[in-house]
Amino acid sequence: MPTTLPLITAFWAGLIGLLGVVLSINVVRLRRKLDVGLGDGGHEELIRATRVFGNFAEYTAICLIMIALLDMLAGPRWLIHLCGAALLLGRLVHAWGITGSRGVSTGRVVGMVATWAVMLVTGITLIWTARGAVL
Repeated sequence: MPTTLPLITAFWAGLIGLLGVVLSINVVRLRRKLDVGLGDGGHEELIRATRVFGNFAEYTAICLIMIALLDMLAGPRWLIHLCGAALLLGRLVHAWGITGSRGVSTGRVVGMVATWAVMLVTGITLIWTARGAVL
């Protein structure tokens, strides 16, 4: 089973990392605007921005690790790109969905489904790829 450096993942991780910076800056901007040093101060807009960034952080790390492992195990390039793109777009749409709506929104649902799809596809592919070496 050949292994390589996860260069495709590096590309997508760079783009996703930039999105993380934008989401983080938005939280800081709102904290300054609303004069809230810690927590959310009960401000709906800050609660949403904090959850957007928190949800981003909770899901992107494991997804990028899984994509990188697939990349290192010489998985199909098209699949690695598809997973990277789906993760980036899913996180963008999810952020838009939470920012623009109090409850369940189309953006939020589509973003989570895209993220879960990345986890499901990479998880199954990793198990399938590694099965011969570990079983």
